[in-house]
Formats: sequence, structure tokens, C-alpha cells
Amino acid sequence: MGLGLSCLLSGLLGACGSDNVPSNAAPAPTGEPPTFPDDSADAGNVELLDVQPSGLQTITVPFGQQSPTVTFTATSNGAPVSVGWDVDRGDVGTVAGGPATTTTFTPTGRAGGLVEIIARVGDRSVKRQVLVKIAGEQDGPTPAQSGQVANDPASLTAGGGIGGVGGEGLGGPVTDAPTKAALGAPTSNGSTEKLSLLYPYADTVFPRGLLAPLLMWDWTLGDADAVRITLETTSGSFSWSGTFSRPAILTTTGGKFVRHPIPQDIWKAATDTAGGLAPDGSRDRLKVSITVARNGVAYGPIAQTYTIAPARLSGIVYYNSYGTRYAENLGGAVGGNGRFGGATLSIRVGETAPSLVAGGNGGSEQCRVCHSVAATGASLVTVRSDSDHSVAYELAPTGATERAMTVNAHFPAVAPDGATALTSDGKIVDLPNAATAQATTGLQATHLGTPAFSPDGKLVAFNPYASESITNPKQKLFVAPFDAATRAFGAHTLVADNTGAASANRPGWPAFLPDSQSLVFHQQVAEGVGEANLYDLRTRRGAQAYIAWTNTTDTTKVTALDRLNGKGYLPVLSSAAAMTCTADGNAVGGIDPLHANDHQYNYEPTVNPAPSGGYAWVVFTSRRLYGNLATIPPFCSDPRGVNLVTNITTKKLWVAAIDLSAKPGADASHPAFYLPAQELLAGNTRGFWVLDPCKQENAGCESGDECCGGFCKPNASGALVCTNKAPACADIGDKCTTSADCCQSGVQCIGGFCRVSGPK
Repeated sequence: MGLGLSCLLSGLLGACGSDNVPSNAAPAPTGEPPTFPDDSADAGNVELLDVQPSGLQTITVPFGQQSPTVTFTATSNGAPVSVGWDVDRGDVGTVAGGPATTTTFTPTGRAGGLVEIIARVGDRSVKRQVLVKIAGEQDGPTPAQSGQVANDPASLTAGGGIGGVGGEGLGGPVTDAPTKAALGAPTSNGSTEKLSLLYPYADTVFPRGLLAPLLMWDWTLGDADAVRITLETTSGSFSWSGTFSRPAILTTTGGKFVRHPIPQDIWKAATDTAGGLAPDGSRDRLKVSITVARNGVAYGPIAQTYTIAPARLSGIVYYNSYGTRYAENLGGAVGGNGRFGGATLSIRVGETAPSLVAGGNGGSEQCRVCHSVAATGASLVTVRSDSDHSVAYELAPTGATERAMTVNAHFPAVAPDGATALTSDGKIVDLPNAATAQATTGLQATHLGTPAFSPDGKLVAFNPYASESITNPKQKLFVAPFDAATRAFGAHTLVADNTGAASANRPGWPAFLPDSQSLVFHQQVAEGVGEANLYDLRTRRGAQAYIAWTNTTDTTKVTALDRLNGKGYLPVLSSAAAMTCTADGNAVGGIDPLHANDHQYNYEPTVNPAPSGGYAWVVFTSRRLYGNLATIPPFCSDPRGVNLVTNITTKKLWVAAIDLSAKPGADASHPAFYLPAQELLAGNTRGFWVLDPCKQENAGCESGDECCGGFCKPNASGALVCTNKAPACADIGDKCTTSADCCQSGVQCIGGFCRVSGPK
């Protein structure tokens, strides 16, 4: 909070002090990092430190520009004084670090919001505020947005699709003057035409750092000539509008204009702005609206508001596909050349398409599926489909190294550090070679189903498939402490129990939240055709499930995550697609072709081990509609039973936020978003969002959780680099042992790093 009063050398000094303000000042001319005057004789004579101007300064900055600027002057007892200068948000603007009597705040033009300028002399500091408002508009794409323009039909479905999210890309400028004028002054609100946004969903929580979403709409007119998209924050810190005509590629494909992306650079600027504090202390939210024109008449605007978590999601998502085009190792596909692949793929945050990690071209010996991944991203375990043997991979920034395993492990629980894995029969194997299986003690189950470690490695959750002492094990979910040194399990705690319900009602696929205090799981309510009584609960042939949440101490707080699952708000098709398809030879095209039950087609949750912005992030498989882009019947995903070259299956990966500070017993989830960059023409499943392999000393970074040493700090030139030198206290994202290690209030040590503990 900015201080309108001077900071006196009395008891007020403590109130004015700045605790570990991150240094975003520009480096000194010598190339040395910014310095602040210490308590020397001159600094000690500063009895009254003041900075002018003192009130909130508000500037409106054209998008991409670095003006206007604001100059601040420091005085002591009315006379100029040299101080060190800093700004708390280097993405919004910079200052010269000094020491100097004045500094100039220069906006970056790429993010807006409220920033604090800090003047310091020793332990004395004064803060002043600047509200940067970014404003922009455009007509058609800019040269910087050329990557989101479709040049040929093949690009529409290659990899993750245009911009990593599909669709036809950015349209051109609106050259028809009456249409452009109508977009600025719509004469209908669109209600008669039932104009609505299909995707994204209202009130979705998005993190920073992701690719821009694809806006998809529905209305009775069915086609459009142009669209106006507006993004604005609730405080006015960001405002932008863009007008676009029909994408030219639609002339070739003959499709309708019913969707349009947000330009990536605009989305980044908007989300880097939203989520910060507004002058009134509230969190800035992001409002997105569209106005659609047809035959010279504009309809709308219709709008949705999203929450932006004030932190980036980084890392890699490893997922499984049984129908990828990135590898060809199986035959019998309906479409294309008759070949398809089973493989494990990865997505790095910011990329627009996946990469092949495990599997390749050839026969079934090249198929690599049924995977599990270490939370740190150190190792991965898959299965060869020809021999049913397990294969381990050492994951590193330079690539993945395959190691044959002597001991088989289907869907094992991989320890967070990637050094060991717990098999479904309760044995411990060393990775990557797994030459022998080591016995454990204390287990009451002889088959653990699909177990999972907690992020700290001290707990294991499992859904027992067999037990000599547990009654009705298949309908229960347990948590037990585990000592890795002695390979001993402690007392089992029942955390979900379906006893008394139909036999198909079973919990499975557990995954802990980052604080290890609660877990999410797949709650099956209907089995797929011919798939009763399996230990690994399936997602196919009509299987129904939703994602639920429970604590680690008892069964009293089991809660369906309705907002994540989409209960009550997911769109439904007005007419069914006429499609015949099969899955493993079973007819499934007639199962819910309208997608009326999409809220019960959610499976296999995993959790990003690193919370971000006060949220835990759940990755899950879903067969729901993806707006108006993926709309075929929900269980049409087997490439041997449906042409997945000409049809986009709805079997995809989605991500939803859960309030990190909440407890099971109430739904703390939020509507989900489609995971960008996953393969568009494939069924995708079981995504593990893990940390990047850690970076070595002096490598570039954005936060300490990227670094092997645990800390990310400025070097002599001001660039952020990895270091193992611990500071006086740990910033958000830095390594910690206890919450007392963290600098800021309201921050906790979660999973070994300082994290914001509640939604922001």
C-alpha cells in the first residue's frame, strides 16, 4: 500500500519498512546489481525521508509503448537525498536503481496494473504507487500475430491446431464500412438469436503463461461475417478491442464462422495485468466480450468474466494417447493410411503442439502406454504392448533415456524424486532399471489398484483391488503413511467408501493436492460395456465417473467437485451427430450423442505438485464437448472404430483450479479449461503436470522452483539466474523448510517451496 505521509525515524519506521522487496530495478551503469545506501553516517542523518509525488499516479499507456513516464524525487528535511530505488513488478515497468535523488518509472507497455516504487536508505523506506493502464485496439492481425493465421487446411488439425487450441485462426481486417460501424454500435443484444459463448466457461480460473483460448459461440443464425472482441479488467488497468473478418481459410473449407481466437500477445498482456491488486485492494478480474455481425447487423455484446491467478504455470505435461499420429505402431485404423500409435507424449508450457517422448514407428513393440510420472519430472514408467513388460525413462532437459525394467509395474506410484516406484502388488522397485522387487511391510492389501504418492513422499493413497483382511476392498479408498527408509506402511485410514452402493460405484485413481492434506479421485458410477471388475477404472465404452475430493483423515468430507465436473452449466447439442462408431468392436456411437451427461464423463485426475497463485491445479481426462470444435459422440475415440483423421474426438485433457486454502466438505473447484497444445486428432488421457527438470547454477529462471539450488535471484547484470545461495528469507517460489523461511505474510511452505496459501 502506498504511503501518503513521510516516514519518520520513530516507531513509524517499522510500518514504513519494506520486507524483502524483490529487486526489479534496472542495473547500475557499471553493470553491478542495484545497491541501496546503508546505514552510513550520511544515511543515519536522514531524519525525514519523503518521496514526491506522493499520491497515486495514473498513466494510460498505448499497448507496446513505453510512455508516458513518471519521475520521483527523494528528499530529507526538504533537501535532495540519494536513495536506492526499486519497483515491485518488473513486468509492468522499471526504474533506475540508483543511488540517486530521482528516478523515472518507465512502463514496459506489455502489462498494466498497480505497482509500488520503493525508495530506501538503509532500513528506511517509502513506497509510492503508479496505476498503469494499458490501452489498445486493432483491425485484423498484426505481423507479430502471423503464427495464429491459418495458411492451409492441413494446418488446422496438425499437432495442437492453430495456436495450440484449434479453430481457423485469426480473421483479416473488416473492410466493409457498414459492418465495421455496426460492430461498434450493435442494434440487438443477441437474445432473440440465442447468442451464447460455448467456451471458455464463465468464472473459469486461468493461470498466467498459457496459450490464448479459442472463443466459440452459438446462435440461431449459424454463421457470421465479422466479430469484435473486447478484453478489459475490472479496474481499467487493461482495455483492448479487436475487429476481425471471416478467416480466409473458411473459403477453402466451406465452414461457418463460429469461433475465433484471442491474439496471443494480447492474451498474455491481459493476463499479466489481471490478477494483480486494484487501487481499492480488490483483485483485478478479466472481462471478455464478443459482438458478432451478420448481413450488416451486429448482435451483442455477450460477456464473461474470468479470474486470473497471479502466477504462471510452468513445467511439462506428460500424457498417454492410444491413437496418436506422432507414432505408427498399430494397425486397423479407419482413417488415413490405416496406421496409428500408442505412445506417451509431452507438452511444454507455451508450445503449440506435443512432442513424442516414449514410443515410435514400427510394430507393437514400439507401443508405450499405461504411464506414471514422478512429480519432479525425473522419471517415467510405461508398458510395452507386445510383451506387457514395463519400461522406465530417465527424463532430462536433453531428452528421455529408455531403460528396460526386469520387474513389471503397470500404473505404479512413482516416488516424487523418481528414484523408486511402488507397484500394484505392494513392492518397491528402484528406477530406472528395476532389477529386483523389494518387499514392504504393514500393507493390508495384496493389490493396491492404482496407487499414488503424496508430493512429500510420506503418504500413499490406494484403492485396494484385493485384500485378505479388508472387507469389500474394491469400493474403498485408503491413505497410509510410508517410510521409504524401512519400506514400512503405517495404519491405514479409510477416506472414501462406496459400500452399500451398486457394485459399479468405485473410487480410484487418487492424487494428492500439493499440501498432502487432501486428495482428489475418480469416482466411478457406471462401468463401460464388458469392463466390470477391473482394478484400473476405465474411461471408455460408456464408463461414467466424476472427480471427487476428500481429506486424508476420514470419509466424512467426500465432496463432488461439481464446478470442475461441469454440473449444471455444460452445453448440450441441439441435435445429435449421425455417426456410427465402435470401441474395441463394441457399438458406442449411440451412447449420449447429445452430450447431455458430460458432467459424468470426467476421469483419472492428477495434480500439479506446484501450487500457483493460491490454487492447486487438477489435470483430468474428459469426454465433454470442446465448444463447437469437438462434437462427435463422447465415446467415439478408438481409431479402429471411427475416422480420427476427419473427426475430432472429444476425449481430451482439461485443467481446473481448486482453492488451495479450502478444505474438503465444500466444492472449492472452478470451471475447467482445455489444455492447450494437446494433439487435436487423437484421444488423450492421464496427463501428469510435473516440474521441469531442475536448472543448474546460473541458468536463466523465473522462480526458485525451476532451480536445482532452489533459488532464482538477479546476477550482476540484473538477469534472474539460478543459485544455491540462500537469501535472508525466501520469496514466493523459492525453496523452504518451514513457513517461517518465507518472506511475505500469508505465504506457506508447501511441497518444499514458498507458495501463496489461498486464492488471490
